[in-house]
Amino acid sequence: MNPSLKGNPHPRGVASSETAREINRDVLLHSVHCHQPVSRADLARLSGLQPSTVSVIVGQLIDEGWVVPGEQGRLPRGRRPTYIKLNDRHVTLGIDLRPDNVHMALIDINGNLLARETVPLAASQHTDEDLRQLLQQIAQTARTLRGTASDLRFDGIGVSVSGRVAPESHRMLFSPNAPWIQADLCAELERALGMPVEMENAANACLYGERWFGQLGQSSHVLVVSVADGIGTGLLIDGRLLRGRDGMAGEFGHMTLEEGGPTCACGNRGCWEVFASNRAALRYYREFSSGNEVASFTQLLGLAKDGDLQALRAIDRMTQYIGRGLAILSAGLAPETILVVGDCTTLWPRILPLLESQLIAKAIRPCTPKLIAATDGGIARLRGAAALVFHKLLFRHSELGQPISIAEEHTDAVLPAWN
Repeated sequence: MNPSLKGNPHPRGVASSETAREINRDVLLHSVHCHQPVSRADLARLSGLQPSTVSVIVGQLIDEGWVVPGEQGRLPRGRRPTYIKLNDRHVTLGIDLRPDNVHMALIDINGNLLARETVPLAASQHTDEDLRQLLQQIAQTARTLRGTASDLRFDGIGVSVSGRVAPESHRMLFSPNAPWIQADLCAELERALGMPVEMENAANACLYGERWFGQLGQSSHVLVVSVADGIGTGLLIDGRLLRGRDGMAGEFGHMTLEEGGPTCACGNRGCWEVFASNRAALRYYREFSSGNEVASFTQLLGLAKDGDLQALRAIDRMTQYIGRGLAILSAGLAPETILVVGDCTTLWPRILPLLESQLIAKAIRPCTPKLIAATDGGIARLRGAAALVFHKLLFRHSELGQPISIAEEHTDAVLPAWN
């Protein structure tokens, strides 16, 4: 038995006889994803399904190409089990749209980046013609990336975007730091790329990606904070993604910390993101170094890693403001886990104690949330974009971004939320 399966008290949902096979297919795929490589016997124990049912569905999944048999296990006696795993020949194109550039990568079903490109976006690109040219560049780069893996199974395109996206129409609702708010961006991308696109706010995409590829496990109360040119947040409350009216829930980057603070791109003053974003860190460096400039946050990180005192001071001030906002959200939302996403996490050993000190100082209860950095924070948004596609394809009977719980056979259909 796979050691990771010991002590696995899964809650159980149930399924009617007419939908049991499809739901149980989702259940087994979820179990393979979480515990791979895993044997059929272990899948039966995990799911509570009959071994014969597991064998039939696993056979179908192998025929469909979603899972593949791997190496054989060793037991003291009896038949040696064959472990199965997800078929990493399945790939998707992840696109991360940011205000200053577009990151694109071919990503397999286990989160491995097979090829990657970046399309720069000039600050002046705000006209319809600029957008048309950008879409052409994205389409050309997409064709190039797909050409590097023509022998693999291409499953679709996922997009994470700086801004809020309407859940149903996929239209952009709010994107103060980016130039594409006036466009029906999802429709334009689908037209340029020639196929359907799954698009989501970057912070929400990171939540899906970390659940799919990372370390969230079965946490039901998660706050995701994406730190880039702005501040974005995603919220998992009681096991459900919180969207709010029109999908606008989570814009805490625009809560006011100081009324007299700098003007934000949203038009207000003193928003959290004008103190805690990458742009804020660049401003702090300019102040600390008597007007010296660095061209990008990546360069600022490089200076900090080399021990530059002013760069370290800038990162520290940025981190203190991140922590200040997290303390407010922690008091109001009571997350068990806070996931921090962004290039700043490359300095995680330095910034973690600063964030923890802010949470402890402002805590209203003895316990504080667990703070974790996203897996490979610099590419977390790309992995999140890919996770949107894989989750929709694999889990047919669960809400996009919402993993499923274990089902039983031949009873009434219920698909509960996480935990």
